[in-house]
Amino acid sequence: MLPLLWLLLAAPASPPAMSSPVDPAFVSLAREVEAALRDGDEAALDARLDGEQFLQRVTRGLPVSSTFLAALAGEVRKDGWPLGRRLLGAGGRGLRVRLLQVHMRGRTPIALLRVLSDAGLSYLELELGRNARNEAVLVDLYPYLEGERISESMWRVYLLAAAERGQCLTRRLRGVERQWVEQLLRWRRIERLLGANQAREAVAEMDRLPPRMRGARFVQLKRLEALASLDEAEYALGLLAFEKAFPGDPLLDLYALDNPLLRGESAVMMEAIDRLDRRVADPYLAYLRGQVKSGQDDLEGAKRSFQKALEEDPTLWEPRVELLSLALGEADHAGAVRLLEDMEREAGGSQVRVRLQEGPETRAFLESAEYKAWLERQRAREGRSGGSEVAKPAGP
Repeated sequence: MLPLLWLLLAAPASPPAMSSPVDPAFVSLAREVEAALRDGDEAALDARLDGEQFLQRVTRGLPVSSTFLAALAGEVRKDGWPLGRRLLGAGGRGLRVRLLQVHMRGRTPIALLRVLSDAGLSYLELELGRNARNEAVLVDLYPYLEGERISESMWRVYLLAAAERGQCLTRRLRGVERQWVEQLLRWRRIERLLGANQAREAVAEMDRLPPRMRGARFVQLKRLEALASLDEAEYALGLLAFEKAFPGDPLLDLYALDNPLLRGESAVMMEAIDRLDRRVADPYLAYLRGQVKSGQDDLEGAKRSFQKALEEDPTLWEPRVELLSLALGEADHAGAVRLLEDMEREAGGSQVRVRLQEGPETRAFLESAEYKAWLERQRAREGRSGGSEVAKPAGP
């Protein structure tokens, strides 16, 4: 298959799926969050969170004095919640976000978004609700790769902060929660090691935690995160340990897409993709099926999967790249031009710029009558639009 280095395409969004009647205000809010994530707008994300409802969740059952709790609430109300920074990370921009569906889970509106970044594929679930003024707001968020709601992780942050200030009433704690306080110094050391990219040392410290704490889901996920930057075999073994500790966990299917031990296990990969798709109903997963089939040299099956992904989500560019690559590999120059024209239509008339790697398939396409005719049409449009750059294939 001919690899394509990159493709720049701006396609219009299509409406999200709604599995049951949902108040349009919640759909509109989910759209706002989608746009804010895509644009890297931290302030817009912070503004949509209901700070009071979130504060209640974060502090519920926190083993601290009423005086400390009041002071904590005052600080939060003054400074707000850095939700945008938490979701966007250091990069700010560059996330490719797609609102997949808005539905009711019981009486709670839930929105699901796909998030593509340099780190790969993930999903973000938004719990929506109403504030005191009856406005649609964010109540809580569940990033799939974190394995817990943000309010739950923030509860632990404030528990440790209270312990550091000598304000934690440990007599109210039992089990793992008590161990969090008892192992505070070690956990802070782990956080510093992770922040300094010392993953090997961080894993060693995590392995010294008490068994119950070491087996906590959050710790196991942090351990996997560290192992991912080390040896592939160790990461794969970490995944097996996680699966043993949490069998059937939906995160396993998301991790399976990145498991080095499964990279040739087509049947296992397909099963993981299918299970994940039943949970999120995401057209992007049809694209991943196409990749697996392509690796099996089932090119016709791969084409059908890529086409299905595009039918369900025309905003995806990855299936178009793969289909274009397949067309060039098969010397289907007319089909390649049809794909380029389709890209132009989906881009709303914007210019499509494609850079191809050097090779015999590329040279044959560039010399074809079909490509030359398409390029002439591009040049004619360039003249009408005032001199925008024509798409130019690059050399090696």
